[in-house]
Amino acid sequence: MALGTVPRFSIVVPCHASRAWLRPCLDSVLGQSFTDFEVIGVDDADPDGSGRILDEYAAADARVRALHLDENVGLGLARNAGLKECRGEYVLFLDADDEYLPGSLQAIATRIDNARQPDIVLFDYERIFWDGRVLGSQRHDAFAREGAGVFTAAERPIFLTFLEVVWNKAYRRQFLTRHGFAFTSGFYEDAPWTYSTMLTAERIATLDRIVVHYRQHRTGGNIHATSGRRQWDIFDQYDRVHAFIQSDPELAGWRRFAFDRSLDHILAVLAKPERIDTDDRADFFHAAHAFAKRWKPEGYGADRTARGFKRWLLIHDDYATYSTLKLSARMLQVPSPRKTVGKLLRRSKLDPNLVAYAAYWFKQYACNPRAIYEQAAELAPHLRGVWVVDNEHVGAIPEGVEYVVADSPAYEKLLGKATYFVSNMNWPKSLDKREGQIHLQTQHGTPLKTVTLPDEDRDEVLREVDRWDFNLSSNRYSSEIWERTYPSYFEELEYGYPRNDRLLTATLDEVRAIRARFGYDDSHLVILYAPTLPDRVDLRELTAAAGEHARVLVASQHPRIEDLMLAADVLISDYSSITFDYANLDRPILLHLDQNSRCSTYFDVAEFSPGVVAWSAEELYAALRNGTFAAPEAAKHRHLYREKFCEFDDGRAAERVVRRVFLGETDVPAIAPPAERSPAPSAYFVHNG
Repeated sequence: MALGTVPRFSIVVPCHASRAWLRPCLDSVLGQSFTDFEVIGVDDADPDGSGRILDEYAAADARVRALHLDENVGLGLARNAGLKECRGEYVLFLDADDEYLPGSLQAIATRIDNARQPDIVLFDYERIFWDGRVLGSQRHDAFAREGAGVFTAAERPIFLTFLEVVWNKAYRRQFLTRHGFAFTSGFYEDAPWTYSTMLTAERIATLDRIVVHYRQHRTGGNIHATSGRRQWDIFDQYDRVHAFIQSDPELAGWRRFAFDRSLDHILAVLAKPERIDTDDRADFFHAAHAFAKRWKPEGYGADRTARGFKRWLLIHDDYATYSTLKLSARMLQVPSPRKTVGKLLRRSKLDPNLVAYAAYWFKQYACNPRAIYEQAAELAPHLRGVWVVDNEHVGAIPEGVEYVVADSPAYEKLLGKATYFVSNMNWPKSLDKREGQIHLQTQHGTPLKTVTLPDEDRDEVLREVDRWDFNLSSNRYSSEIWERTYPSYFEELEYGYPRNDRLLTATLDEVRAIRARFGYDDSHLVILYAPTLPDRVDLRELTAAAGEHARVLVASQHPRIEDLMLAADVLISDYSSITFDYANLDRPILLHLDQNSRCSTYFDVAEFSPGVVAWSAEELYAALRNGTFAAPEAAKHRHLYREKFCEFDDGRAAERVVRRVFLGETDVPAIAPPAERSPAPSAYFVHNG
């Protein structure tokens, strides 16, 4: 957009703790058919990387501007900062976790023209829930019934009974500037803005169209995630609403309306346990009574309805009756005998030094849990680590490693006494997490193929996710996906993957020793073949194409993948997550893809690949024969791939995990930048210069 050009729309997107949904949000805007707009993304001193995402989008699209605040100021003041930067004729606000539906901006622009530039255009929205459910707004019918023409709020008061939000409206910027509207700080900042703008506007129009998908986040296992004294901000915000109304005699007719609406909102907040802790409910109720006493209109009488009765209780500070009603409405749940017995079996005192480890559904001694177990033996020798393995895979546990067999009495005892649980998969749903127990989910790869939760098991899986205290990530890309796919309140540990530490710390002698176990020396070009699609190559032809000194290791035929990666000089794969791990070694990677068998992926790996892409076996063989797999152009692709996906893997991931989770240290070793890392060398390429 040329300097000085006035776009039709300015869209303000404040960002804080929103990285998981920011990309879909921005994509929903930038993908609109109507293109005459600017996006002002406001980084509210976000520690989770939203500012970096904004910068990425701003670099790729001139319509996006990133504004970085020096300190966290909250949603309202972040919107103010964005508002000051707006140049458009109309201003819209979009929260960073919400989305525009296709065609929405064109529809808004058309409605503005037809209504001859009203002060406000109000449009519809749907709630989209974490489980995929979509729910329309309760006032949807009002658009068709009473939304025709142009009007004031006094003429159509029903449009002030909508949810008090700012993102379901387009505001004429001159209207906002003339009246000096600004957001207040704190929670529930939408309320004073909504009343002041709607009651001031001389010309309001509506658009009977669903424009916004309003994301409803899952509460998860931590019901206190959005609770606390900040919920008391609702009283300050509605104080501002009533002060505004009382400051203008012409608005006197709105006093009863606003009073009832504010009490209803306060009661709705009080009814949500995720917002008001049980211990705080009485205090909040009494504060609500004080608010009602301040603003109760003269001669006010409560409606003879259930809602009116609840208002009456607030006005009269009758918390005893209110709490009795809440208790009587609560359904008593009796636990099943099976679960009760399980809990009784595990009531023994926790051992603060006992750690339970598991990998790949109790089948292996491997992956991130293994690397953490071995690092803990060095840094925290006071800890006792015990592995869980099923009866058919006991042979996978090395001699000297303590273990219990899954579902045995020893296993039940371990579950009841262990303080720490470390695994790269979910523990069985029958596990009842006790207070004081800490779960670390290590994951087992960077996701390329789309992660989906089956509808029939979604609730069960997420109840298992609610047990996570920590989730391990090797790059910001993964963090966004984990947080989007598993909506709960775990702490994301952006430390790298411990299983990849050896790829950064192994010496040339160690690499040679591993190769020797496979029967290879420095003269051999070792190819690691690790596809996810069914085999589409002839291994003899593959070996022949690579030359007489080539040898092929097939990943599925060997147990420890880290050894295979260290031994290999070249990786051939397709959609496997092994490409992200192997990229740490900065060795050639070839992707053998299939136009007819494309997987559902988070990005087009052919467009952003770690090296040469072959669409047929013949192209693959040719790349090996002519050496393009190791050419400088392939190395450029690999460099960008490493920069994005090997972000936190510097060889000290396991150490950071042990210090943070087991030793409680928060000042863990800083992550070394890629330029300072020294990947384990390739014996073949060292030998051949």
